[in-house]
Amino acid sequence: MRRLAAAVAALALLAGCGSGTTEPAAPSASTVSIAQANGTIDYPVGAKRIVAQGYAIDNVLALGIKPVAIVQLTQSLPAAWQRELLKDVPVIKAPGATSLPAEEIATYQPDLFVGDHRVVKGENFAAVSGVTKVLGGIAATGPDSGWNAQLLALGRILGKEAEAKRVIAADHDRVTGFAQRYPGLKGKTGFVAQYAAAASSFNVIASPQDPTNLFLAELGLTVPKAIRDEPRFVSPATRGMVSLELLPRVGANFMAIYPNGATGEDLLQLPGYSALPQVQRGTAVVADLDLTYSVYQPTSLSRAWFLQTMEPTLAKVAEQPLVE
Repeated sequence: MRRLAAAVAALALLAGCGSGTTEPAAPSASTVSIAQANGTIDYPVGAKRIVAQGYAIDNVLALGIKPVAIVQLTQSLPAAWQRELLKDVPVIKAPGATSLPAEEIATYQPDLFVGDHRVVKGENFAAVSGVTKVLGGIAATGPDSGWNAQLLALGRILGKEAEAKRVIAADHDRVTGFAQRYPGLKGKTGFVAQYAAAASSFNVIASPQDPTNLFLAELGLTVPKAIRDEPRFVSPATRGMVSLELLPRVGANFMAIYPNGATGEDLLQLPGYSALPQVQRGTAVVADLDLTYSVYQPTSLSRAWFLQTMEPTLAKVAEQPLVE
């Protein structure tokens, strides 16, 4: 963790400062226009008091900036890869998984709020926009909904565009280097799933364009054919729940599964689970929330932590025969 924090600190420079323009209709050099999922918005350059949520927390940290507060939804914060970097940073606990507490955010007097594409929209966007400037996801879906597109935009807003590009380049080199160390990963199958005990169902992240699967694809992993070809997995609700009757079909070389409301022992009792090749070969990982969110909403920091944490398992995957 100290090595990760040092790597981030090495990239960090003081944020560029800028003054707001008195003529908002004609953006000047101290203002940038960012097209995003919530529309095109003008931002004064050089925000200093930032409240962050979701993958935006890591984007702020990666640029060497400590937010004045962070917003916690369902995942307990700070995450494992954030703890040393977020010492003494207040945590605002949201009332639910899909709402932002605008009034409490306002008490920190932010000049910028940065959040992710899943939460910063609709009423949440409107409410927090009444407090400060807001940056959400650059797109609502697809590759540009992820961390890197937002990081580039955030770099422009903070006067740290060069630093943002360096973070992305370093992340690319790290992931590419990992894949080169384990060439046997290429063409193997893998996915991330959740078992919801209360609903007696499970879900997998099925879309190839989901940021999770784009990350796995950089390592050489593909979504198993059984998932790609099953309409119930690849419906528009790509993270929707399906019946446990489909569980025996999801054989793969690698699986990370979060037992929501259950334990790893409970998973072993599910019909067909123990017979899955990834379970038999020891490459099925029972994930906690940190591991789940490290790939559910991947960032430069969480991807580095995931690779370090999962290296022994992925090295084993690289030596396996293919499970289609």
